Amino acid sequence: MQVYGRTYIKMLMEFKDRLKAARKHAGLNQAELATRIGVQQTSISDLERGKSKSTSFSTQIAHELGVSALWLATGKGEMVPGVKDGGASYATETPPSTDDYALIPQLSARGENGNGYLNDHVEVKGDLAFKREWLAKIGAKPERLSVIYADGDSMEPYIVSGDVVLIDHGATSPVNGKVFAIRRPDDSISIKRLIQHVTGEWVLSSDNPNKALYRDELIDSASVCQVPIIGKVVWRGGAMH
Repeated sequence: MQVYGRTYIKMLMEFKDRLKAARKHAGLNQAELATRIGVQQTSISDLERGKSKSTSFSTQIAHELGVSALWLATGKGEMVPGVKDGGASYATETPPSTDDYALIPQLSARGENGNGYLNDHVEVKGDLAFKREWLAKIGAKPERLSVIYADGDSMEPYIVSGDVVLIDHGATSPVNGKVFAIRRPDDSISIKRLIQHVTGEWVLSSDNPNKALYRDELIDSASVCQVPIIGKVVWRGGAMH
């Protein structure tokens, strides 16, 4: 594992620099990282040159590179949780935390419950605290999680517009009956339930019973593994309706 010096780390104030440091820490080139998260190599290059200032892939990138999602997005906390450099953490600022709670990055990205919500700029808007004991019980690792907000009514009554949605970016394999965040070809995000028919075909389905408005999308069994799943929805919360 490569360890960076205190002075160098304190200079990493921009996302592009943190991304480059994290990629080198993982021993990957730009093309290899791009393949892992399902984007073009030019997208990674644009991020590292500062041409693109942020990305909705931030948490997924952090997971692939083995670094803290919060550190990558904001510079807060340690680059690699628990790893110090001569007593100085990889942090420029230490976020509040306790032994009992994990602070999960709260992104400005929104997941459309319909055809997809295009997030042209994504920021970390803060953190939401979740009990570590509960996360362990559902098999969710804090470093793989992020929070976004639902938009639209296609997933009602399970998820309504404005609900908080907790996504596990480490769970990207299709599972029958589970709800996932899906990346559309135009880079927008949809929240849909994956259903497998007895024929082997899969369906991207909306929970809203109005199928005239929210049609199911068929996917053949050979193509389902190519669906760009961002992560599985493991919790949602919101106001009583």
